Amino acid sequence: MDRLARFSKIAGEMVPHGKIEEALSAVIGRGSCAVTGVPDERRGERLAVIYTSDTMPAEMIRHLESCGLPALWIPKRDQFFRVDAIPLLGTGKVDLAAVRKIASAPTEVLQ
Repeated sequence: MDRLARFSKIAGEMVPHGKIEEALSAVIGRGSCAVTGVPDERRGERLAVIYTSDTMPAEMIRHLESCGLPALWIPKRDQFFRVDAIPLLGTGKVDLAAVRKIASAPTEVLQ
């Protein structure tokens, strides 16, 4: 189940979150973002990014495009959410459930 949580099924295609995080780390630094999938009525899921850097979403999107990632793998501009810290478990790993919760209800969390 944990491995499946690191993929989103968008319009029938499996999109790996790790590849997107890896590409973003070149711009904002390793461990400064987490990618997750949130429900989408049209495509099944959509990608969302929570991040801690001061880098603007437009710059992150330009970088992802320049990396040659498929358009389906690039989150929309309104799906980037700045947070104070990436939620972690006691083991030091990213808390994927908390990341998904933040991305699903960003207005509640970030106001």
